[in-house]
Amino acid sequence: MTIRSILTSYTGSGGGAAALHMALLVARKYDAHLTAALWQPPNPLRARAGAFMTREIDRVLDQAEAEFAASRRAAFEQAVAQAGLAGQADFVVLDARGGGISEAARGHDIVILGAPTDRDRTAEFSTRPDVVALRSGRPVLIVPQGYAEPAIRETAVVAWDGKRAAARALGDAMHILGTKDKVTLLGVGNDLPAQFGQDALRLLARHGIEADLVTRPAPARGAGAAILDACTELGAGLLIMGAYEHSKFSEDLLGGATRDILSDARLPVLMSH
Repeated sequence: MTIRSILTSYTGSGGGAAALHMALLVARKYDAHLTAALWQPPNPLRARAGAFMTREIDRVLDQAEAEFAASRRAAFEQAVAQAGLAGQADFVVLDARGGGISEAARGHDIVILGAPTDRDRTAEFSTRPDVVALRSGRPVLIVPQGYAEPAIRETAVVAWDGKRAAARALGDAMHILGTKDKVTLLGVGNDLPAQFGQDALRLLARHGIEADLVTRPAPARGAGAAILDACTELGAGLLIMGAYEHSKFSEDLLGGATRDILSDARLPVLMSH
């Protein structure tokens, strides 16, 4: 199995531009088809003042949305042509009637999205990459804003705790790990069992993937920080992890590895749930 179909959400700025850059690299590596989806949520002006809007105002709003979509389509097509991928990419506009990013994701092998920024906290909830990972059932590759590596760095770290979400992430990433030059299984904790990680190493070996096991103590500032520090030390080009072993509500309220990594990662992160 390999990647044949990629979905990315493209607005043309910020994390969207970084996600498109990575999506083009991935599409070229795997000779995959790339779909860029522009999500247009319901206009809040219509929701607040719909009863008082004239047909002319409604027409102006429709025109503005259409012009924005056309400008994003043109920019996407230009980027695709420059990457030499013309003929294996398409651009779609999603709205509430046709379903959002999570629904569209289910028809693709992988979703590539920009990491949320501070200003995104008030943006459309359903387009957040962690939410898409929760709702779509597909792995989501989250790309930090400003990411512009000229090529994919073929080293990967798998954050492993032996739990359900980590096992799901490992399974979703197996075909990716098979293309890497170096794979490291990473455990974080102060009392890890003697046979920690051996089952995952055996599974990787049976897929023809040679991996090293590295463990780190859990620092007071949390497992997320230890994972990211280890990625830096190991020169990782990709972090693979399960999302929200605890509930998203508790992680948002109390903090957790998923939230910390989403906030602080400077490398692409593949999340599954």
